[in-house]
Amino acid sequence: MSPQKKLHEWYLVHKRDLPFRKKKQAYPIWISEVMLQQTRVNAMLPLYESFIKRFPNPETLAEAEEEEVLANWKGLGYYSRARNIRKAAIFLVQNYNGAFPKDLNLVLKLPGIGNYTARAILSIAYDLPLAVLDGNVKRVLSRYHGYTDNILGAKADNELQKKADEFLNKDHPGDHNQAMMELGATLCLPESPKCLLCPLSEFCFARIHQKTSEIPLRVKDKKQVVLNGEIFVLNHKNSILLLREPKMRFLKGMFHLPYGFIGEVPEETYEPSPFFLSLKESYKGKTPNPIGEFKHTITHHKMVFSVFSLSLESRNLVEGLTKKFGVESKWVTLSDLDTEFPSSLASKVKKILLYLES
Repeated sequence: MSPQKKLHEWYLVHKRDLPFRKKKQAYPIWISEVMLQQTRVNAMLPLYESFIKRFPNPETLAEAEEEEVLANWKGLGYYSRARNIRKAAIFLVQNYNGAFPKDLNLVLKLPGIGNYTARAILSIAYDLPLAVLDGNVKRVLSRYHGYTDNILGAKADNELQKKADEFLNKDHPGDHNQAMMELGATLCLPESPKCLLCPLSEFCFARIHQKTSEIPLRVKDKKQVVLNGEIFVLNHKNSILLLREPKMRFLKGMFHLPYGFIGEVPEETYEPSPFFLSLKESYKGKTPNPIGEFKHTITHHKMVFSVFSLSLESRNLVEGLTKKFGVESKWVTLSDLDTEFPSSLASKVKKILLYLES
């Protein structure tokens, strides 16, 4: 029996019962694949089900305001993904009556959809013969073929994509891709792979040569950047100020608490906020001690935020700065803070504020 057939038979018996696998529909497959970027299945599932309940198709997603989409994305992080799926939904509704085109090049033109996501959607929903390549598949292929080069980077992506294409079960491409991902997620683990249960073990180079601890090779080029930041909670008559600064890359498009980074900051990543700098200057020498501190990590950036609480006698200063810098603002209650600012940052600040009140 061919390895592809053995893999397929294993998958049909052992695949996990996941909601986005129940029907071969492009929309739920797309949403699940985007959500699973940077998020584990168990953490993603309840958020996926509530999101699909609120936005069951591209039409409802396209009609929604961005703020509502972001609020329903809360808990998943990387909010540019939510903004992109809304933009893509609008494009699908306007150009394809809400359906996904059955063409790889057309799907790749949609906002936020790269090579892996496009191939996953088209192969699983439409059984098009397109092999996927994600982190799990890279690990399986590297061990199976004995690929000993660094699997990170464009060179490895191109070489492993060719191997994925060659290994694809063209009779069942959707099942094959899901089987490869399932294998990497449940058996071909980074540490202590369960080789005795693997349907590909008799063909696997790494198992045969006892190199599963050496393959795959992952050499990261980027070092983690540590950033020190400050967040200001500006209070006026039991309301808290939120801003939306269109030119800021971090938290772009989202209402957020006034924040800024201090010390050495990579300009290409986080540019300074004019509002924050002017606010700091206004309170120079009068800023109270921070009420708390928390850590926040995004990809290669480790952030440490100090939280300051300031009570305002009037809104004149804030209104002057928002007008000067073209910044949108709104005032919200503490109970609504993490709804209006749908980020784990808001939840961490709120936790500090509630602790002080208790």
